Amino acid sequence: MDMTIPPATLLTDADVLINYRESEFDVLELITQHIGAVAVLADVLLEADDLTPHQCEQLGIKVVETRATWLMQAAEASEYLPFNAYLSLLACIERGWTCVTNDGALRRLCIRRGVAAKCGIGPVEDLVDAGVLTPRRAIAIARRIQGLNPYHMNERAIVRLTAEIAGRISG
Repeated sequence: MDMTIPPATLLTDADVLINYRESEFDVLELITQHIGAVAVLADVLLEADDLTPHQCEQLGIKVVETRATWLMQAAEASEYLPFNAYLSLLACIERGWTCVTNDGALRRLCIRRGVAAKCGIGPVEDLVDAGVLTPRRAIAIARRIQGLNPYHMNERAIVRLTAEIAGRISG
């Protein structure tokens, strides 16, 4: 096990990285500074087009090499998930990480397998809780992500985020 990556790590998928890159890239650095370690599997990072390991390193995101055992298990998986999504699940199972994804099927499978999972905007909610972002900025980020990816960040998700943030502030 790589001892430089703590168990409380957030493992992100390519869609989440792309959404933050396109909406507000600096949020990723805030997450690594104030919430905890963030990692991405090297094979998954390849899906993020022009995002490089060097850019990830500058933001404090660890790029983790994909283990051969994960590759073999993902190839034999009986549940239907995209291959790289299954790799993320396996990494989280083995290392005790939290899976950060907009893929509802992956989040549901994580929960069934006892793996902590967050939606892609979850770390932004954590930044609000930590006093790093204002609720207004968090919602603005979510709206930008919605403009980029309305399938994963629909109006219901914005309403839920607004209610969650308002509940935390008043509670």
